[in-house]
Amino acid sequence: MDKDKSSKKGDGNMDTTIKKRPNSPIESLKNSLTEMRQIRMGKQKKRTWRQFKEELNKED
Repeated sequence: MDKDKSSKKGDGNMDTTIKKRPNSPIESLKNSLTEMRQIRMGKQKKRTWRQFKEELNKED
């Protein structure tokens, strides 16, 4: 067997494949709850799943 570490699967620089989160899970939850409250109060429009996916694709 070849013991060259550079040829093993998974070895390499992971910085290019891992995306950093823009905020912590707690901050993300707070933002989601704030959005939900605004939707219920009528200050923000509801979005469909299709609209959400289109917004995500535009960001990439």
